[in-house]
Amino acid sequence: MNGPRRAIGACARSLTGPPTLQSLPHSPSSMASCTRQLSTRRRVKGPSRHQGLGKRPLLARTLNPAVAAILLIGGSAIYYLTTPSSREKVLNQDTFVPYTITSREAISATSFIFTVAPQHPNPSPSFLTADPSKPAAWRYPLWSVEFKQPEVQIARNYTPLPPLQGEHLEDGKLRFYVRLIPGGEMSTYLGRLGVGRQVWLRGTHPGFDVAARLGSQKKVVFLAGGTGVAPAMQVARAVLDSHQDANFTLLWAIRSREELEQAPDGPQRPVSTCWWSWFRGTPRPQPTEVGHPITDASPLGRQLDEMKARYGDRLRIHVGVDDESSQFRESHMAAAMQSSAAAAPTLPSAPDCQPHNQKFHAPASEFEPNGARPCTCGTGNRGKNLLMVSGPEGFISHYAGPKVWQGGVETQGAVGGVAAELRRRNPGFAADWLVLKL
Repeated sequence: MNGPRRAIGACARSLTGPPTLQSLPHSPSSMASCTRQLSTRRRVKGPSRHQGLGKRPLLARTLNPAVAAILLIGGSAIYYLTTPSSREKVLNQDTFVPYTITSREAISATSFIFTVAPQHPNPSPSFLTADPSKPAAWRYPLWSVEFKQPEVQIARNYTPLPPLQGEHLEDGKLRFYVRLIPGGEMSTYLGRLGVGRQVWLRGTHPGFDVAARLGSQKKVVFLAGGTGVAPAMQVARAVLDSHQDANFTLLWAIRSREELEQAPDGPQRPVSTCWWSWFRGTPRPQPTEVGHPITDASPLGRQLDEMKARYGDRLRIHVGVDDESSQFRESHMAAAMQSSAAAAPTLPSAPDCQPHNQKFHAPASEFEPNGARPCTCGTGNRGKNLLMVSGPEGFISHYAGPKVWQGGVETQGAVGGVAAELRRRNPGFAADWLVLKL
């Protein structure tokens, strides 16, 4: 029965509701068939205006009881199938639901943070833990939702920023960091929307089970390009809150420093230098470490500063700025992986342990709705330190190798790029570290 019910529901939604991606699997021919069935239904002829009142037939007397029963059941079914259920009104993994933009903050000329609130509040959002005896907290260390672009019927995943300190999680509000991409359908669409406008979300979509992979290890190095800092902030918060002796290093590559600091009247930092100056002995610009407090912080910088104040030296943040030619190189990644005190070297993983073996990740997706497979390493010093990379496609490919599409699913692919070179030069890297691409 699920099939017909969904078909009728999709037909009704297509005729009465807003455009939805979930109706796309139905063919155009089936949509036309629905329309024809509704528009060509035989009209019931009413009583003639020339009939006298005494001879006017009564519907209850002339209608066959069996037909009346069928109409009653059919009408109830149509009402049931076309009326959105309570589940379809709140965030879920099957249908897109409406949210309203409640605020928007500019970060730079091409990026912004906006906040959305559900139009139908849910006292128990799917992304929060369900234990009423404990303070509300996010259920997953890494997760995203889909936004749909109703004009061209496409969807894209966006990762919510972690909640600000003191923020009420029960209201279901979510914040997103978006960069306008030239020619990007989704980012251009979101960039046109202001406060009060409606957006459509579907989810949640849990990502890698970070806790299962980290195990008893203590170290995460996260290389983020641009808006890839959003999943980095999610992971940092989850790891540092749950492991009091863990260390997290963020290497954040940004186009301009205004993504972090907004001081138009302050002293200008050096802009890109000519390549030949390096041959004259001029030092090559280097990424810089971010201290606390961050002066003239951008809205995103303020949240990073808040995290620095909360976690202290356990959270280290370095920024490389394109406009200043201070890109991250292999030496910076190696230094980050060796800088703070790490846990003891890991014991060899069991050959069949999927969470802790790099080879099992090559054909795997970054989405894990059911969590990671159980560890089979046995007792002892289980787990891996994590090198995670998130950002634009070219960024990920350069630092960790490209992702690979297999059978309609985007998979991790083999470790490549700078990470592969680190593995080649440092035999212990492959034994102690797991590379994850987002």
